[in-house]
Amino acid sequence: MRKARKVIIAEDRSSDYELMRIAFDDLSLGLELIHVTDGQELIDHLDSETLSQVALVMLDLDMPNIDGIEVLKKLYVDDELKKVPVVVFSSVVDQAKIFECYDFGANAFVKKPMTAEEYSETISAIAGFWTDINVLPGFNTVDQH
Repeated sequence: MRKARKVIIAEDRSSDYELMRIAFDDLSLGLELIHVTDGQELIDHLDSETLSQVALVMLDLDMPNIDGIEVLKKLYVDDELKKVPVVVFSSVVDQAKIFECYDFGANAFVKKPMTAEEYSETISAIAGFWTDINVLPGFNTVDQH
């Protein structure tokens, strides 16, 4: 039996995490959601995780201890960790920050929605691609014909 794909949500605001959790749960994709509340906790978790099972990291920028940009910098210089897809999910829409995220390996930058309905639509689009369509090294089965 195939192990559950994991989505790690790095979000310090419980209300934002709860909206994301509900949206992911509503999709019924069989994903295991892991919630961390700061950048250091995310790094520690990734260091102990079987990375081939991590389908996606949803990363908030404004977090305590180590912020999202510093997390990206740490992932970017690690040959294994930089393979984990990271979608920055933030209310910050400063162009300099967006460029910085991409410079340090973010796979996408998504502005946090304003309503629960928009959360649901946005998470559905993100999950549909990153956890269903996207092929990750060492996890998905690829037809080699």
